[in-house]
Amino acid sequence: MDQSAKKLKLTNAEQWTKINRDVFSNTTWGDPNFVAFNNAQIAANGKNTDTDWQDAVLQTGSTQIHELSVSGGDDKTRYLISGNYTDQQGIIINSGFERFSGRINLDRELFKNLTVGVTASADRSTQNALTSIASGDKTGDSAPALAAGITNSLVYALFMPPVLPVRNAATGDYNYYNPFELNQYLNYSGKAVNPVSDLNNSIGQTLSTSLLGNFYAKYKIPHIDGLVFKFSAGTNFSHITQNLFSPPTSALGFSDDIKGKGSVGNRETTITQTEYLLTYTKQLAPAHYIDLLGGYTNQQTNTNIILSRATHLANFEELGLGKELPHFNKSNSAYLHSVLGRVNYTLLDKYNFTATYRADKSSRFAAGNEWGYFPSVGFSWNVSDESFFEGAKNSLSLSNLKFRASYGTAGNQEIGFDEFSAVLEAVRYGGEAAYKRTNLGNSKLKWETTAEYNAGIDAGFLNDRLSFVADVYSKKTSDLLVKVLVPFSATNELQTINVGNVTNKGFELALNARLVERKKFNWSVSANFAHNTNTITHLGKSNNLTEGDYQEKIYREGESVGSFYGFVYEGVDQKTGDANRKDLDGDNKVRPSTDRTVLGSIQPDFTYGLSSNLTWHRWDAFVSLQGSQGNEVYNKLRRHLSEGNKTYNLSDDVLNAWTEEKPSSTIPSLNAAAVTREPYSRYIEDASFLKIRNITVGYNFPVKIGNLPLQFRAFASAQNLYTFTKYKGYDPEVAGGIDTGIYPSSRTFLAGAGITF
Repeated sequence: MDQSAKKLKLTNAEQWTKINRDVFSNTTWGDPNFVAFNNAQIAANGKNTDTDWQDAVLQTGSTQIHELSVSGGDDKTRYLISGNYTDQQGIIINSGFERFSGRINLDRELFKNLTVGVTASADRSTQNALTSIASGDKTGDSAPALAAGITNSLVYALFMPPVLPVRNAATGDYNYYNPFELNQYLNYSGKAVNPVSDLNNSIGQTLSTSLLGNFYAKYKIPHIDGLVFKFSAGTNFSHITQNLFSPPTSALGFSDDIKGKGSVGNRETTITQTEYLLTYTKQLAPAHYIDLLGGYTNQQTNTNIILSRATHLANFEELGLGKELPHFNKSNSAYLHSVLGRVNYTLLDKYNFTATYRADKSSRFAAGNEWGYFPSVGFSWNVSDESFFEGAKNSLSLSNLKFRASYGTAGNQEIGFDEFSAVLEAVRYGGEAAYKRTNLGNSKLKWETTAEYNAGIDAGFLNDRLSFVADVYSKKTSDLLVKVLVPFSATNELQTINVGNVTNKGFELALNARLVERKKFNWSVSANFAHNTNTITHLGKSNNLTEGDYQEKIYREGESVGSFYGFVYEGVDQKTGDANRKDLDGDNKVRPSTDRTVLGSIQPDFTYGLSSNLTWHRWDAFVSLQGSQGNEVYNKLRRHLSEGNKTYNLSDDVLNAWTEEKPSSTIPSLNAAAVTREPYSRYIEDASFLKIRNITVGYNFPVKIGNLPLQFRAFASAQNLYTFTKYKGYDPEVAGGIDTGIYPSSRTFLAGAGITF
């Protein structure tokens, strides 16, 4: 059973009506007779209508997972066969996920010196996702809705006035009458979008099929002990179909020039890889051991994308009968050739040296920049094996101690297939198909490189009943690959560039303790803690790059990646109720060019986790906690729900907004002058959290059929049980750090059983 872990607190019908009568009646925007209009329309919709639109789009979901695996073998053969079925009904209506998957592993020693193996897996999934208000080719039309903060059907449900019913009381049909909707994108020719209808009748379906197969052959070279050649080859094939349909009553299908909209997109990706490895291991003498590796790998990636779109559709099955939009068809290929080598040397089983070297050639970069070279070295010392350490073992109960140090480099080539060349995209212009350039090529692109220094210590006490791992590191990433908007571009062209350096410095700690070890009672705990400081150290001519529709983020030397940029909120003007913004330069004017500053960052000060595992007789219990401290999120959804708008519902925070009777309120008046679309610190929220991730209790039943012993375990589990946080949105974990209305996290209760024999 899945439930939304949290509901947002909004005004009910009585509260919303009072706000509209008492507050918005004094505004100068909109109809000057808004009070009379409002009263009349409220009466027309029924005096007792009080719709919780949030409840109307949320539901209790369900999850079922079935797994079966069989493994076995003998001294020459090993096999594993497994299958999985998952069916999850989402917590938002008409959303869910279903998957079938299977896997086969087989290893066989054919001859004394030859072993072969195969791995094959298949996966088929169907996902029905939350529909979006914005679409790629209607961004201009949907801009008013997006500016109001309406990004998807869930968000629009939050905005719906509670005085409106979901369905028409007389006919039982969906209610498409909303006189309060003044946004022409969502209210057209006397009909308005109904988010419940939108969710139930729109299609946002993704069908995925993946097939993976790998083969290897390992041959021990005769007469040269320790020399082994391994060949492997594999293919990863995936096919993704995305079906999207928005009926004429939906936000995307609205208006006479659309009248229903649909699209079918297909993406096929085939990745083939071959690998040739030669390894040599040898105990040269009692004190010396070497392990050598050399190899070559070749990876080829091919993709094909086809997208068909049409408007004027009554249903999805009629896509071919609609008014076609420009089609999109594109094929790409890329290769990655790699040469690699590794040397491991161990002296006296105490001193370990490792050196690796990797050279990669990628077709994603233009000629002259295709190659990247990435060396690394490492050393470890098993101090606890030294003879002089025997005394410390006894006096400190220290059973293990190892020091580690390393330096290494790694490359990143994860960009588009043709970022170094210009890209044209089909568009509609003047009613006809045309092409525009959407990507400006960059022949100077090169590998992004990360160099890392690391030092660590592993320690064990009391025969390793207490173990401790600590690492300290310093990473420098150079020539970051970033896609930016080309300055002064009339067609919003994008270009991928190498820009700047970023450092990450920090430490990680992990502790494991077997606190109790008895015959029928065992208890162990694990804890981890991590701190990282992220800093942009160089951006060159690109310093002060901003990101987002309203420049919500800034990339600036000395700041961290993901820093929020905006105005500082200084409370409420007690005379006017307006929100005050800080005048940073002291010129008595607040302007975006001079008075914005860094307001926070998505980067946490530290993260941590704790887990406990307990067994008693046949019972077992597991608990895990996870936390993050010091990171911020820009709660853009809360901003739209809190800053007065007579069209939409509001957060119940506004019930305490400034009025002449409440001049000391810290919440601006609903009649406050518009601040700005740029962020300000009132909505940059502390997103620190501590989550109870999992609580599981199980019982193992003694079962035996004949001479065949069985293990039968029944369990109950609660996942994402509770979140301790000050964040006011659905969930403090927001990808990218800007919350425009995310799919709510779910609280899941599971019960299950497993049989092993």
